[in-house]
Amino acid sequence: MRRLFFLNILLLGGIAAATLKWLELREETAKREALVSGSAPKLPAAKPVAAAPMPEKTVAANYFDVAARLLFSKDRNPTVVIAPPPAPVMPALPLTYGVLMLAEPPIIMMAGKKGEPQKGFRPGDQIGDFKIVTFDNRTITFDWKGQKVLRTISELADRDAATAALMNQQNIPAADTKPVQQVQTIQTARPEGPGTDIGGDMRACVANDSTAAGSVKDGYRKVVSASPFGTVCRWEKIK
Repeated sequence: MRRLFFLNILLLGGIAAATLKWLELREETAKREALVSGSAPKLPAAKPVAAAPMPEKTVAANYFDVAARLLFSKDRNPTVVIAPPPAPVMPALPLTYGVLMLAEPPIIMMAGKKGEPQKGFRPGDQIGDFKIVTFDNRTITFDWKGQKVLRTISELADRDAATAALMNQQNIPAADTKPVQQVQTIQTARPEGPGTDIGGDMRACVANDSTAAGSVKDGYRKVVSASPFGTVCRWEKIK
């Protein structure tokens, strides 16, 4: 019994020593924690951060300088040069064969181009791409795409036709006639009447018509007048 009593006392002493040691460690740990927490720096309060702005939309015009200064591509140029369309070329003017100023209104005999039949035209008529504005026995004015074109009658005369008429009146053979065989043609003059309708209540004279000027036939009167191209013959409708 005595031994058991001493054993219990030893156990109680060990428990008391362990408790004291634990209390010391706890106190020392508390001091260290207090020392560490007291010496830690105080951080400033975080400021509120604004939301990042939305990126701008991509605009091609902002990159003109990049395109113009691209060293390895000289054809990249923001400046586009548009060449103006070529100016229209005015076609050849019609040919004139005579002016009938005695008619009311006056009539000018013209053809659109060489080889076409001649017809009578009055101011305001259209011939090809040209509109006849006005004319007299010396000049004529056309309208072409809103542009006024003034020419003299002699400038537009069909030289080949005028030369042929003059040579026919003077009995001069053409330059390219070969004197291989001379053929004499006898043309019998005979009275005729109004020929092809040339417009404006007028008809052309038939070749070799011997009807006297002023004669009346089929409701038309024969009129013969002089012009820069020679004698002009026509039949005018009697009104």
